[in-house]
Amino acid sequence: MKVDYGVGVTYNKAWRVKELAVDDVRGSNEESYALLPSYLHMLKLANPGTITRIEKDEENRFKYMFLSFDASLDGWKHCRAIIVVDVTFLKTKCGGTLYVAYLKDGNNQIFLLAFGIGDSENDNAWIWFFRRLKEAIKDREHLCIVSDRHKSIKNAIEQVYPGLYHGVCLYHLKQNLWTKFRGLHVHAIFETASRAYSAQEYHSAMAKL
Repeated sequence: MKVDYGVGVTYNKAWRVKELAVDDVRGSNEESYALLPSYLHMLKLANPGTITRIEKDEENRFKYMFLSFDASLDGWKHCRAIIVVDVTFLKTKCGGTLYVAYLKDGNNQIFLLAFGIGDSENDNAWIWFFRRLKEAIKDREHLCIVSDRHKSIKNAIEQVYPGLYHGVCLYHLKQNLWTKFRGLHVHAIFETASRAYSAQEYHSAMAKL
């Protein structure tokens, strides 16, 4: 604005104008959330077999959302029964958390299984997401879930999938090692232990670790 028009604009004013312009082009966050039910309905019409779910709070406001495409549910039957779950935080005015469940397919590539949206990474939200996931994928023998060490994930798995094997993500464990033992040569040994194919090799690496 200063260069093109010779007008001085404060940072705050420029930010507010940008937000108004985005709302004009894309619509507001509130309007987008209000359109979610019709959007999910159209997804199910265009992709028969797709499973969606929306839950509202006591004041009829958006609380949770779950989505799993039919193609994902069909592909799940042919993937290894190891599901990885994680979250990322939605950095918008409304905030919230995006949940994701994914697998590895026969080509060892990431295969998305389901998405969810909730308020934050807490026990109630994870329990709700896992219940919807269980309804969508049904029971399967030797199912395993892998995640980071967030306590809410552990609590939710124990409630929704009692007795299920819950593994901890190698990457997150390695990051903890790197943080707490920086400079010590433990990471290569840890990699050897984590990828061992026999009990003897594993115990040997763990003894060195």
